[in-house]
Amino acid sequence: MADYVTADQIAAALGVTFTPEQEAQADAVAAAVTSFIDGYTGRSWQTVSPIAGETAPVLPTRSDAYPSAFGVVYLAHRPAVAVTALSLRTYYPNDTLDDLDAASYELIDPEHGTVTVAGCGWLGYPALVAVVDYTYADAVPPDIQLAATMIASGVMQRALTVQAGSAAIAANPSLAGVQSLSVGQNDIAVTLSATATGGASMGSSAGSSWASPGSAVAGILDQYRRVVIA
Repeated sequence: MADYVTADQIAAALGVTFTPEQEAQADAVAAAVTSFIDGYTGRSWQTVSPIAGETAPVLPTRSDAYPSAFGVVYLAHRPAVAVTALSLRTYYPNDTLDDLDAASYELIDPEHGTVTVAGCGWLGYPALVAVVDYTYADAVPPDIQLAATMIASGVMQRALTVQAGSAAIAANPSLAGVQSLSVGQNDIAVTLSATATGGASMGSSAGSSWASPGSAVAGILDQYRRVVIA
């Protein structure tokens, strides 16, 4: 599948027209942002439904609401639409599969991709792996696209600012290291850039992040973060 944002969408968000070189740079940024979002959320919209043979641990659980023992499987892609087949095997290498009847499992929570499996949740039972075939809604959510656009636009805006500054310095070498210049009646105020004063650049400054805690991007991505069972 395509990245979660395109060069054209980044340019539109910034209100600019990219040169061919900048468009290639924006494509690379889009790919990096897509990879970042997948890593941050622990899930991906890069695959296409249906999924065949996905493996996941069967987690034992007990509940007063379900007097019979059962296990729970969390699917990697969601919202899930339907589980079409489910088999069990142990963790022993190359162990045989035990194909289950559809009555033995249920997609109990499609929104969170939660499947319950009957008869394998009690303590002391061998650790099991589920092998699942299922369908899911594979469209990239609009808010994920928005988060990707926000991140990529910020990266490209900084890149364009640096490029514009470099072009200005190339034309006027005396401006090198000057961030701002203001002239009053009796004085001149000059502010040097972080680079000129030995400080860190924006892209590598301490605490900089594409999804800083409390930011709008983090607010979007955090709701999609998948709990990883180690």
